Amino acid sequence: MISLREWGPGDQHATRRLLIRAFGQPDEADLVESLRAEGAVILELVAEAGQQVAGHILYSVLSLEPVWESVQLAALAPLAVDPEFQRRGIGGALIHMSLPMLAHTGVDAVIVLGDAAYYTRFGFSPELAATLHSPFPPGDHFMALELSPGSIEGCGSKLRYARAFGL
Repeated sequence: MISLREWGPGDQHATRRLLIRAFGQPDEADLVESLRAEGAVILELVAEAGQQVAGHILYSVLSLEPVWESVQLAALAPLAVDPEFQRRGIGGALIHMSLPMLAHTGVDAVIVLGDAAYYTRFGFSPELAATLHSPFPPGDHFMALELSPGSIEGCGSKLRYARAFGL
């Protein structure tokens, strides 16, 4: 059985191992630790299978320049599922549980860089993100999801990621 919950400091080592296994390198684990150290984490959840951390999702602070009204954004990065537990809906469950939690904290929109075939299933849109100026090359892999309808439509501002991203 899989259970979802907020990340806690006791999950640090298990989360690092999971991220390295899922991505085959330590870069994402290092990013997560840097985001925590910077104080840029908005929300972080884990999925557990028994006593094992099987999945992880993190949202960090994302700002706009120039500021667009009083819109609050979050960057979804990373989302990871241990290879042993992939294709069981754990990533989707983490996304479904986290989005209402983000909305409750006042986040108006979420930005993600990832597989369009995957993230569009959850409502993320490359078209919505196309009006934003990203430090990443344009394309279908750059997507946005409004949690508050109309919050970033036509915005045109430049995205500023947390320092930990090194952009």
